[in-house]
Amino acid sequence: MKEIIYITKQGTKIKRKDNQIAVYENREKIWSFPINRIDKVFVFGNIEISMPAVNFLLSKSADIYLLSLNGKFKGLITNTSLGSNYNLRLKQYKAFLDNDKSLQTAKFFVLEKINAVEKYTGEDFSYYKKALELSDSYNEILGIEGGVSNIFFQNFRERLKDNSLGFTKREYRPAPDPVNALLSLIYSMFYSLLFSFLSAKGFDPYISFLHKKRGTHASLSSDFMEIFRVKLSDFVLFLFNRGIFSKDDFISSESSYYLKEESLKKFVDLFHQNFITDRKYSKLFEEKVNDFVGILS
Repeated sequence: MKEIIYITKQGTKIKRKDNQIAVYENREKIWSFPINRIDKVFVFGNIEISMPAVNFLLSKSADIYLLSLNGKFKGLITNTSLGSNYNLRLKQYKAFLDNDKSLQTAKFFVLEKINAVEKYTGEDFSYYKKALELSDSYNEILGIEGGVSNIFFQNFRERLKDNSLGFTKREYRPAPDPVNALLSLIYSMFYSLLFSFLSAKGFDPYISFLHKKRGTHASLSSDFMEIFRVKLSDFVLFLFNRGIFSKDDFISSESSYYLKEESLKKFVDLFHQNFITDRKYSKLFEEKVNDFVGILS
């Protein structure tokens, strides 16, 4: 089985070594992995990668994801941008250009979020569901999504045991506390995976319905993120409430927080165990892709 590789050791170099991808620190090889077992490579922060390594990975259809040290998605190196299923893309473009179909598709993602938040909080969200059903504009749909998101993060804050972490609300760019920093990191990592999965399915990840595209933002990935955001956030809550992560795992710089190098390695290991090795999330993704295709048709 192929695997996703995460490289977090700062100041290292990624090179090709025979039939392996190897990481070097001060010219000494500290890690290597067989190329035929690599599916994707995530590279965090100040790490160099040689062109022979890039070409070798691309020849084996292994994508390379470039992220900042705090997990912000910077770019993707891939040998193909989209899967071969152009029929799906045609349906996607047609739905995007049809105002009624576009609104219906945006509602799909918001309803998924409402259902997830309702289950998480145990509250009745019938009002929001009815309002979503009756909404006939993009701004109304966004307003409903924003209201539900606010309720979720209020509940999230109430469940957070350690008040010294300084979390009061969801904020980013910069992340003003460790909780927001870890939320941004896990969202960014999952966004990167969604980009890959959606592209492989044949969708255009830049054509979306709920999130409007800005810059190089692959906004369809953000649309699908709403299906998983509650689960991802709850995992962050679990890490802090169980003491697996604390303020000591973070560095504060220019009013922003990010994980220390060893803590980042610990986090990506936990992320891999809980969201990659555990196949329930890939199964959920497949299920929701089928629902999405049904709406586009």
